[in-house]
Amino acid sequence: MIQIYYAYTDILLNNNLEKFIGQLSLQSKSKLSFLKRVEDQQLLLTSLVLLLKALKENDCENFKLSDMQYNITGKPFFPGSPFDFNISHTDNCAAIVFSKDCRVGIDVERIKEIDFSDFTDYFTTDQWNDIYSAEDKFKRFYFYWTLIESVVKADGRGLSLISTKRIKLVNGDLFIDNAQWFYNHYNIDKFISCCITTDKKIKSYEIKKITSI
Repeated sequence: MIQIYYAYTDILLNNNLEKFIGQLSLQSKSKLSFLKRVEDQQLLLTSLVLLLKALKENDCENFKLSDMQYNITGKPFFPGSPFDFNISHTDNCAAIVFSKDCRVGIDVERIKEIDFSDFTDYFTTDQWNDIYSAEDKFKRFYFYWTLIESVVKADGRGLSLISTKRIKLVNGDLFIDNAQWFYNHYNIDKFISCCITTDKKIKSYEIKKITSI
């Protein structure tokens, strides 16, 4: 089972967050204090609210937010946990994916017009040809963008160690080197593209929009 939780930062309104912030690990508090923009702080807090929700609903409340750590690439984890999760956000929307069955990665991106020339080296020639030939070029761009970001996050090593050239999409099948990964795309709303990547083929997905803390 794969569970996807998402929410908009307005769920934080009219809530006293001091007690919640007190539950966070020193690393999370440090990340929060490092963020200068209020919007970025709200996104981090919203994603951690979603994580707390996932822990409670999956009988994992013995894992506390105060125990959460980050690896060298910034991926959050709980030492010794029987589950995997991943976090992403875009504009005012945060999302997490949670599973006890496999490794997971998620990326969400607001679909908007951009200058493709800034991303020339990011995709293969075939992928760019597919993007330019698509009826909705920007939607297709974000299909590939979220795909690559989510598989790199699921792998956990980061783009500093995994060149995008090592990520292959062959007849719809996804590989990093010779290891196969499995992906599914969703639109969280009309303008937000979401890709979930796993190291096992999972048939059961559940998507939940969270509207209150």
